Amino acid sequence: MNFDPYTIHKLIDTHGQTTTFNSKSVEGTYDPNTGTNSSGTVVSYTVKGYSYNYKIEEINGTSVTMGDRRMLLKTTDTSGVPLPEPKTNDTFSGVGDTVSVKRVEKLYSGPNVMVYILQVGE
Repeated sequence: MNFDPYTIHKLIDTHGQTTTFNSKSVEGTYDPNTGTNSSGTVVSYTVKGYSYNYKIEEINGTSVTMGDRRMLLKTTDTSGVPLPEPKTNDTFSGVGDTVSVKRVEKLYSGPNVMVYILQVGE
């Protein structure tokens, strides 16, 4: 799917769904005294994302598996607050299921990131 950033913003605004983006802002740490990992800090954002399926010929069973899909996401939440860049294992919930980020690509306009193109899956 090839679009310019402004067309993608219109697509997200018109056809996207509101979801919760759960971003791990602080990674967990390992405590050698107890042998456990802390879970870290998660910050949640209300965002609007547009999801669509991979074409069947793109599903290779390795890097793209059955059930994976793409999600187009602006760089701001629904109130205009800038989002942190999504990372692998961040989650999105509220569109009927919870999915994890598997890969992040960025679409630029000049030096600025305009849209995140995410590969997400259960």
